[in-house]
Amino acid sequence: MEYSTRNERKHGFPFGWILLFLSLALVAMAGISINKIRNGQPGFMTNLWEGETITEPDPYLDGSALTLPIPGYVKTVMLLGSDYQPSIGFRTDVMLLVAMNTKTSEFHLLSFPRDLWVNIPGVGPQRLNTALPFGGTALLSDTLALNFGFRPDNFAMVDFDGFKYIIDVMGGIDVDVEKHMEDECWLNDTGWCVIEPGRQYMTAGDAFWYVRARKNTSDFDRNRRQQEVIRAMVSKALRPSELPNLPRVFKAVTTTVETDLKVTDMFLYVVPLSKFFDGPDITSYQITPNEAVPGMTDGGASVLYPDINAIQAIIRQALWIE
Repeated sequence: MEYSTRNERKHGFPFGWILLFLSLALVAMAGISINKIRNGQPGFMTNLWEGETITEPDPYLDGSALTLPIPGYVKTVMLLGSDYQPSIGFRTDVMLLVAMNTKTSEFHLLSFPRDLWVNIPGVGPQRLNTALPFGGTALLSDTLALNFGFRPDNFAMVDFDGFKYIIDVMGGIDVDVEKHMEDECWLNDTGWCVIEPGRQYMTAGDAFWYVRARKNTSDFDRNRRQQEVIRAMVSKALRPSELPNLPRVFKAVTTTVETDLKVTDMFLYVVPLSKFFDGPDITSYQITPNEAVPGMTDGGASVLYPDINAIQAIIRQALWIE
């Protein structure tokens, strides 16, 4: 028996074309969303379907001579490191402002010394690191607005254990140490640790000591070291060789960091960083003794008295304010 056949084209479901269409649509939506952000409308992706937010008058920024004209395309997150201990509560040992330029995908870091002597609304003159325990991120935001003329868009806070856990999951980090540093420590039998300039591998314990050591160093030096560690964490997380571990790192971050950032907002920050596999485009800014003068309160406490105009000049650079 003879069989005849025809060359028939199979018309399967065009998954490839649908996937391509969805990808292009997602890219287009992201572009429109970022343009909205640049015009001052917050919420990456969510601003596509949410209406414009009606804002109430700001009691500390509206009409204040200190208010900074932050461009709409600049987004900010205040990273907080909590020294929480069950018996004594906590203060914010780390206050690091992360600013992203959505036009250029550049990132700026600016550390605020914890001992800055500022006016906390409803409390009075106190160290800046006491604002959070007095009234949470809302009071810290009010304090920054009253004293320095800006509010961060978002906050993210991690405690000691969470910080160490994230670095453990990352398998340690390579920190570009700028200066020789030595201080007492718990990492060896001598009770004293020394770090030399250059790229140094650090375990979670090493990094924790490095950012916290205070017996032989200053608040300003601690701020610099904290920025070095943050840069090292970002740099390692985005290496191509580390991409298989990225889901574990992301899970570690989301389970240990308290934040008001939405997942879509997190992607707004992470995606631009992915362009810099050889090292993220991050610039550091520091408040020095020239802008925060060491002194004593009437009660005998060692604090830093801020030169507001000088600090605002640094904030302007960090936030791309012309």
